[in-house]
Amino acid sequence: MYNLAYAYFKRDGIIELSYKFSFFVQMLGNVVLLVIFYYIGQMTLGKEIPALTRYGGSYLAFLLIGLALTECVSVSLTTFAKQIREGQLTGALEITLLSPVSLTRLLLYSALWPYFISAIRFFVYLIIGMYFYHVGFDKADVGSALVIFALVVIAFAGLGMCWASVVLLIKRGEAILTVMSYLFVVLSGVLFPQSLLPKWLQQLAQWIPLTHGLEGMRLALLQGVSLSEQLDRLLILSLFSVVLILMGIAAFHVAVRIAKEEGSLAQY
Repeated sequence: MYNLAYAYFKRDGIIELSYKFSFFVQMLGNVVLLVIFYYIGQMTLGKEIPALTRYGGSYLAFLLIGLALTECVSVSLTTFAKQIREGQLTGALEITLLSPVSLTRLLLYSALWPYFISAIRFFVYLIIGMYFYHVGFDKADVGSALVIFALVVIAFAGLGMCWASVVLLIKRGEAILTVMSYLFVVLSGVLFPQSLLPKWLQQLAQWIPLTHGLEGMRLALLQGVSLSEQLDRLLILSLFSVVLILMGIAAFHVAVRIAKEEGSLAQY
């Protein structure tokens, strides 16, 4: 099992790093984005924003954590479907899915490299926040933040598997995912406090794992809120994780069965 996981990780790493210019441009894009948000945050310096009081009052810190966690969520949401789509286009999907390795393991192994890069980016964002944004994490409860981080990533991995199932059957659907991503960003409070939204949208946002993840992550890193003080939020995220992972695995198995019956595994 470990040899196969490492083989997938090594393969994906070699492929990504072989396109050095593309990899460099992606990293540069992240830096440019951080610079843009830095100057946006400068407009709020010295201004008291009541909606940010519970997070320490710094919009830069609020925005940085939102950006970092959303980056990881994006990987969970898209990486499985990306692997499926690449397999369809290269003609390798049918052979891969007919191998003796379980479908669940194939999905998870194919996501190891993207998750590794995503985790690096997350910590780079926090380091940049400390040394360039001057965001203080001296109160941070690291244990609480790590648990919340893991639960959010797992929950969205379940959603990512569901989306991979859709891609397996309909082949294309980027527009649907784009709309979903925008809704998640707006409703979950990535760029601005969720409390600014109308009440009915705030209630709708409670059904999105990222909403609870961002709230818990910001409180843990900026206010030092411990796990014991976030038990309700941890329970909600745990339920999201279990339900969505099981749903994702079941959906992918059903999608593969349908594709095999229709003989569409090799179609793209």
